[in-house]
Amino acid sequence: MILLNSNAQHIFWLGRYLTRIQYTCSQFPFVEDQDALQYAHAFCLPAFDASSLNALLLDIEQPSSFHQQFLHAKDNIQDLRGVLSAKAYAELNQLIKNAHTNASYICDVAADCYDVVEAESEDVFLFFSLGQNIEQLDRQIRLKQDQSSTLDNMDQIVDLLAQIGWDKLDEAWQQLKLSPDSMNFYHFSDHIQNLFEVDV
Repeated sequence: MILLNSNAQHIFWLGRYLTRIQYTCSQFPFVEDQDALQYAHAFCLPAFDASSLNALLLDIEQPSSFHQQFLHAKDNIQDLRGVLSAKAYAELNQLIKNAHTNASYICDVAADCYDVVEAESEDVFLFFSLGQNIEQLDRQIRLKQDQSSTLDNMDQIVDLLAQIGWDKLDEAWQQLKLSPDSMNFYHFSDHIQNLFEVDV
């Protein structure tokens, strides 16, 4: 399957949103104010303790809430209707719907969606994995978490991308791998965005 860049971008962002949801859910509800403050500051969220952060994540009007993140994921799935198999499209929509209506499903939905996407074509899974690992790396840099496993995964992903024509990431990737900080992360992310916007 040859993916249009616009479709690859939707798959990438689906991976990012689902990974973001999964991690946030693993921390929710926040109990320690210090942990909540660290998270809120890292992602520029208007919360000042555990209680206010938990309330924000459940407030359907807040951009960072579970509700809004699921809406973004759902939008990307809708845009992939002609790319995903009919079975995968139906399963992903059902998973998002279940998680949207029943909070107990939130923590499981990203892993379940991962299994569905993994069964699709190699290119679909590649861009989904790119989104997952970029989201993980973003969080790990912001929260000063261990990045070694994610960097190893990204190394393999960048090599696979080069094999399908995305060979302009290597210099920015080497800089990020050598010094995984916010500046190099955004520089690398900009290169990814530029490739989504041009024909390769």
